[in-house]
Amino acid sequence: MSLGSSTLHSLDTKLKVAAAKGFLGVELYWDDLFQYSLPIRNTISPHTLPETTESSLAVLLAAADIAKLAAGLHLKIISLQPFRNFDGLRNPDLREERLAEFKLWVATARQLGTNVIGVPSTLPTVKSADYTGNRDAAAADLAVLARLAKRLGVRIAYENLCFAAHVKDWEQAWDRIQLAGEPKQLLFLPDTFNICGQTYMNPEDPSGRTPDGAVNLQASLQNLINTVPMHRMPLLQVADAELLDSPLTSDHPWRKETGLTPLMALSRNARLFPFEETGYLPVLSVIQALVSAGWEGWVSMEVFSRTTQVEGERTIWEHAERAWRSWEKLANFMGWQVQPVA
Repeated sequence: MSLGSSTLHSLDTKLKVAAAKGFLGVELYWDDLFQYSLPIRNTISPHTLPETTESSLAVLLAAADIAKLAAGLHLKIISLQPFRNFDGLRNPDLREERLAEFKLWVATARQLGTNVIGVPSTLPTVKSADYTGNRDAAAADLAVLARLAKRLGVRIAYENLCFAAHVKDWEQAWDRIQLAGEPKQLLFLPDTFNICGQTYMNPEDPSGRTPDGAVNLQASLQNLINTVPMHRMPLLQVADAELLDSPLTSDHPWRKETGLTPLMALSRNARLFPFEETGYLPVLSVIQALVSAGWEGWVSMEVFSRTTQVEGERTIWEHAERAWRSWEKLANFMGWQVQPVA
């Protein structure tokens, strides 16, 4: 997803470029895989299967194809994500539909050779009547997903989105994880952007920051490392954000034309890789805090950006080059091997 649009740029090209730049693994974005499956679906014959069955079969065939390609490129698929908008889902018809969808996700994850599915907290763009912010309900939903995934040896990595409908910070996410039980199946997915979100960021202010943001973030990080076992974090998603020339007030085009909240508008349009110009989040402080507490695992360069929406293969190469330069700087800063052994 960080290398280009799912509709404008092909998944197989993205994987080849990622491998060429030196990356060892990828988080696979469902939207990319689904787009890749569409031509495969057209080859399924005879067309006597129900539409949903045809679509599911095409996705599984696509996953088998992508798994083979990734293996040939020596790329490990470290997760499949994001299974959106399930925690707190109360609409019974929609819930039944989404559970059937999740079963396909689990089968697809196994076909891809990964045992982690990323589940972010529900977005604020859903129909509010269909969802609840009740913590017990969200925890029960996570437990349902964990038990379904467990049957095929897959784990759930739950992520707070700082702009979510209900679960905005890591404390809320960990609370739901703890309530759900299933400690071997339910993990926490840290993201530098989302960890900074509620304590440090205010895109409506010209500074981009909240009052006392640095102090509040450090207190939050200390609480995080004192609370969440490091082995419950399978990977770390890393992204910075642009300090914009124009604050994201209600009349900003990114909000006025979409109805998005300030943090969601920033997240969807203006993430950056670490060390890039105009980035302003204390990303390194988050990484250092977790590593000093004993965290180790995959580092994922996860960047949503308007820049990925430019047509042409050059966009893929440009983002891969940016991501690799960022990784080299991060590895050197942290004292890590630039070319680690997977």
